[in-house]
Amino acid sequence: MKYEAAVKHVLNDFGIGRNYAGYDYIIDGIHLIQMDESSIRHITKTLYIDIARRHNTTSICVERNIRTTIEVMWRNGTKNTELMVKIFGSECLDQRPSNTRFFERLYEYVTVDEEKECSTDCPCFKCRHCKQKAIAVNAKS
Repeated sequence: MKYEAAVKHVLNDFGIGRNYAGYDYIIDGIHLIQMDESSIRHITKTLYIDIARRHNTTSICVERNIRTTIEVMWRNGTKNTELMVKIFGSECLDQRPSNTRFFERLYEYVTVDEEKECSTDCPCFKCRHCKQKAIAVNAKS
């Protein structure tokens, strides 16, 4: 489940922690999409309902909490526009994506590109992404 570490890493990069209900919903959503990619095309009729069942809540609460989490990410994203554009494309600078588009792009980012997979073996995610980030920070110093 390397995708889970990568999703957590992205969410944490944008200042999203477990204190947001949408945090766990997004992680579960990516997992469900990985199990059945067609669920991305039916986000309200399948994905939200499946997430709601797992968390003993309603699909309306799931949708709202995911939307709220994405909105907070976009407010925080101004601090990390390079990563935001890398994951969500340059159109994300004008407005936040819909929940469906968000899941599409995040799923693509954490599952398609092998270089972005994080390792769960270390507490600081010593993946290539983080190593590049550390090199960039050290170069600025």
